[in-house]
Amino acid sequence: MIFLLLISLAFLLLMIQDELNGSVVEEPLTASCPGCVKEISLDWMVCPHCLQRLRESCPACQKRKLISHGFCPSCGCGAQGVMG
Repeated sequence: MIFLLLISLAFLLLMIQDELNGSVVEEPLTASCPGCVKEISLDWMVCPHCLQRLRESCPACQKRKLISHGFCPSCGCGAQGVMG
């Protein structure tokens, strides 16, 4: 009898987990280009539509950052290579 109750409980927990996993909203991997407002991928360095530069390499850690960011989100380096 206890075994049957445990199986029912496990099945119920699996159903709840499936419902929770199905309701996860993923963030879009696209954005709008600041130059031409067309759809771009967040990984692109240059907009293929208008050739606007979107990203640059951080002078300190060499990771890519958006040109519009004043500081590198990876290492905190400022725009001129000075640690913030």
